[in-house]
Amino acid sequence: MELGDSTIEVAWHKACKYLKSQVHASTFEQWFGNIIPLRMNDNEFILGVSDDFFADWLRNNFGDILQEALVFAADGEQLTFSLETGHFKEEAEEDRMKMSSPASYSPAAPAPNCNSRHSFNNFVVGEENRYAHAAAQASAVTSGLYNPLYIYGGTGTGKTHLLQAVAHAVHERDASLRIRYVTCEEFLNQYVDSLRGKSHSEFRNSMRNVDYLLVDDVHQLANKDNLQEEFFNTFNSLYNLNKQIILTSDKQPGEIAGLEARLISRFESGLTTQITPPGFETRLAILRQAQEGQLVQLDEKVLNFLANRIVSSIRTLKGALIQLTAYSSLMQESISVEKAEELLSELLEKESCCDNITIDVIQRKVAEHFELRLNDLLGNKRPKNIAEPRMVAMYLSRNLTDHSFPEIGQAFGKNHATVMNAVKQVPKICDKNEKMRRSVAQLERQLRG
Repeated sequence: MELGDSTIEVAWHKACKYLKSQVHASTFEQWFGNIIPLRMNDNEFILGVSDDFFADWLRNNFGDILQEALVFAADGEQLTFSLETGHFKEEAEEDRMKMSSPASYSPAAPAPNCNSRHSFNNFVVGEENRYAHAAAQASAVTSGLYNPLYIYGGTGTGKTHLLQAVAHAVHERDASLRIRYVTCEEFLNQYVDSLRGKSHSEFRNSMRNVDYLLVDDVHQLANKDNLQEEFFNTFNSLYNLNKQIILTSDKQPGEIAGLEARLISRFESGLTTQITPPGFETRLAILRQAQEGQLVQLDEKVLNFLANRIVSSIRTLKGALIQLTAYSSLMQESISVEKAEELLSELLEKESCCDNITIDVIQRKVAEHFELRLNDLLGNKRPKNIAEPRMVAMYLSRNLTDHSFPEIGQAFGKNHATVMNAVKQVPKICDKNEKMRRSVAQLERQLRG
């Protein structure tokens, strides 16, 4: 079955009429209103959606009714459907307006291979990521200012968001600039394919004839000798031309086992900055922002509950929010804290590992790491070799437990203002002191198990 663009639009319009007759208006708006009809391949209808989570939810919860709607639209002919991610309704509307009115203004398209939602505008800035955010913004404005810029942190802390935000900002500033965003895995796959297809020169040109090279997850270079050689030469080529290089990883360069010393040296030659897991205030701000403009709004008590209980990653936090709003929309039921706890029971059980981290455990671990007596850490002595580890212990207590500033202060025999100051100062100390940065990262990994 072959359909032209206009016929596809008509067919999808008919399918939507069927869907509206079967589901509540808010459910249709939330889950079907943003689907984009793309094309027809034989008897398969290709539909565009934003991301993998959206696609999975549609398949698992609305697959049958979506299938029925397409059969209805095709007057009984059996059609299948597939979902293609990376399509956003707002962008499709802009494209249609541009086609209908060529002289009208149209904003620049998103940077290639990047999620259009990963922008600086919707990146929530907290104490945990403020320095990395500022450095990324500066690099987007002035190429080569920090070269390379190396951003590291745990899974789901926003590294990819920040990297792609640079791509969008640069593209918006000057669409003629050549931007290359790849994951390290994509770099590897393209490198291998170029060797098999005898197109290595084309691969090199694609990576080196750029103004910005943005590479995600460079720790995956570890133990791949030929790939490291290729990356080393690519790095040098761009660096010598003062082209901006930005890298992300889950580890500091020196902590990547199996990474050549010369690459460690190159990665450490620029600016290295860490993104730590978001604290409660940042997690709550992320949830509030994610709700902006949504049809279903969860109560502030529920948002506080989520921010308190889900600490492993931003990605998990947002996933929990989507799960609750989807349930509320489908069942036409408001979400209470008790209902949220019931619906997220399995997820909350996984998160409970962090509940085993106590202030007492943190204090003992920090004292042991810095070879101090616990009494020194909890006392009033203020030499640097004691004061800084004490601040580290306070910082970790705030980020790895649900205790408030006053509660942490009480555990250390200090007031809440002292703890607040420690939480602000430790990231700054880490940015200036490589040894301290390694210590904090190591302690956090050990405590998280």
